[in-house]
Amino acid sequence: MRNNSKKYIKNLLSDLKPLKPIPTGVKPRYSRDESIKAVIFDVYGTLLISSSGDVDPAEISESNLKQALEASGIQIVDENQSVLDYILNDFECTIKICHDAGRMNNLPYPEIDILSIWRIVLIHAKRKGLIAIKKDVDISLMTCVFEFLSNKVYMMPGLKETISSLRRSIPLGIISNAQFYTPVLMNFFLNKKISLKERIKGFDKELTVFSYKFGKGKPDNALFDELVPTLKWKFGIIPSEVLFVGNDMLKDIYASSQVGFKTVLFAGDKRSLRMREDDIRTKSLKPDHIIDHLEQILKIV
Repeated sequence: MRNNSKKYIKNLLSDLKPLKPIPTGVKPRYSRDESIKAVIFDVYGTLLISSSGDVDPAEISESNLKQALEASGIQIVDENQSVLDYILNDFECTIKICHDAGRMNNLPYPEIDILSIWRIVLIHAKRKGLIAIKKDVDISLMTCVFEFLSNKVYMMPGLKETISSLRRSIPLGIISNAQFYTPVLMNFFLNKKISLKERIKGFDKELTVFSYKFGKGKPDNALFDELVPTLKWKFGIIPSEVLFVGNDMLKDIYASSQVGFKTVLFAGDKRSLRMREDDIRTKSLKPDHIIDHLEQILKIV
């Protein structure tokens, strides 16, 4: 990503209006567990407040797309409004096609690479003569701008303090349904810096799993299984010594419990809390702890 792209993204994120969590009414329940030697987090709805409650856009609009195209220097050849409508429809259809193809290949929870999706969609529009794309166009900038406008996010209260305190004593990791721009968001909120590097400051790179890199999304156990060998050989940590923190009873609590992790349900924001009461896998499942503020983790570990 070029310097002018980084500057644009930094200005865009700096202008975000703060979001406040909406109380859930769920009563916290937690206690000290001295056996914990590592903490792994979900991102959207746990570390970050998300207007959609997840990584998915809350508002896919033509105005957001137009701003994203303009930011990256992609020119709309025909100013007819149907151009934007066509691109958005193709975007959603391409995602569906990729998801359907994944399920046909025995992937129950397929994940897309959003950057690849946009490359395909923009090529389609270019071939139809709807847009003009220069060779040096930064599609990653276009993608970031569209996503950040479509799904407003903000750091969860206590994010900086919790991560800063935990990282001094134990390794931290992430398992998240996420895209390439997720580390961009996290590093901005934690450090006010813009970078496309996958590493998030404060988290161990080898304990960081993003769904788009594997073509699989939570609650696929494969994402959690990915960390078990690394925890063992690098830190000498077994699954029962790992605490996983997430806001979704199925994608986070159920899935992480299947590999033996201890669990914390984050019930701090009504937008993102997913109890999944109708799912047979979660009906009799109880998290080891329930918190409604990130800093309560410091009273467990």
